[in-house]
Amino acid sequence: MWARGSDTVDAVNRLHENTVYLPGYPCPPSLRASSDLGAVITGSELLLMVVPTQYIVTTLGEAAKLLQPHQVMVSCSKGISLASLETVEELLERLVPPEFRSRLAYLSGPSFAAEVAGGQPTAVTVAAKDDQLAARVQALLSNPRFRCYRSTDVIGVELAGALKNVLAIACGISDGLGFGNNARAALITRGLYEITKLAVARGANPLTMSGLAGMGDLVLTCTGDLSRNRTVGLRLGRGERLQDIQASMGGAVAEGVPTAVAIRTLARKLGVECPIMQGIHRVIHEGANAQEVVTEVMSRELKPEVAPDIIKGVIANGSNTNLMEVLAAAGPPQTPAVAEAPPPALKATALEGAAATAARNPRSILCDGGRSGEREDGAMRTATVAVLAAGAGAALGAAVVAVSRWRR
Repeated sequence: MWARGSDTVDAVNRLHENTVYLPGYPCPPSLRASSDLGAVITGSELLLMVVPTQYIVTTLGEAAKLLQPHQVMVSCSKGISLASLETVEELLERLVPPEFRSRLAYLSGPSFAAEVAGGQPTAVTVAAKDDQLAARVQALLSNPRFRCYRSTDVIGVELAGALKNVLAIACGISDGLGFGNNARAALITRGLYEITKLAVARGANPLTMSGLAGMGDLVLTCTGDLSRNRTVGLRLGRGERLQDIQASMGGAVAEGVPTAVAIRTLARKLGVECPIMQGIHRVIHEGANAQEVVTEVMSRELKPEVAPDIIKGVIANGSNTNLMEVLAAAGPPQTPAVAEAPPPALKATALEGAAATAARNPRSILCDGGRSGEREDGAMRTATVAVLAAGAGAALGAAVVAVSRWRR
């Protein structure tokens, strides 16, 4: 294990415990700590990078050139670069040698370090552009107490892990102000809506936002007492100054503080409205009164929960509809999402049949288990899965989009 501070190195090697950042949890006697980053990198097969996002460039720097073709690097950092608006993936792909870019994976999900160290059951997501690489990392890290799922939606997993930290500060502020469970539930739900819009505008799969890296990590960080970001928000809501809070954290980093700045800039660049995220930036970095910001957000123009553009855009225009553009415009989690390529056995005629069936009676396709599709050599059942994955309310939209995209 590489550690910057000599106190941490000495404690791990002599006491077999990280007394600075994880006191009370013994480390395996075989674990050795070193302040020589080059030696740690060259002597390893699997590298876990847990450096805070804002320090990745200065920490990895020249050492990235020491990476070997047989190694795999797994990033566990969650954030967006304040200087460049790059995700961790984009930072690493810029830093590592070009031939090593295919060796990068990303771990995210609801995983408080103290609970993992204590052997508490934990489930996370490992993402990589190459599914075989994701599967290899998944197998290496999984055990009966730590279960890994895998994904190829790297940008979705990355943004979900970064953006939820800002929302956790919002939930902490809400709790600090004395607001109740209703307010927290509203923040989590509408905050996820904003996170999904931003992520999809960057090319993410909206379904990732409902998984471990999205909703799973969001719920944990917004409600858990071990959450650094929620704790920062809680103390802000109780009237403490941000500078004093950060000074008392003993070197621990709440990623949501710098990420709030990055999100505001990113949202403006993408043209995505994020009133909750923008409000949090005002409270954290502009000194706005939290009570007044809450009133402003709650008093905005009333609107539908699910933007009508999404349904109109998906259903109205078959082959000319770009699903990603529609999602970027509205982006709720309920949006129908379909695979980029059809399963081999799936025929366009079967999907046309699915759309026709849903148009006559949307419930039949959901309640009858795709029974009518069995006359198409079982292909209809696959189409039903695509519809169910999008949610019951989007049955017709999913079928129509599937037809238009898979015809191409």
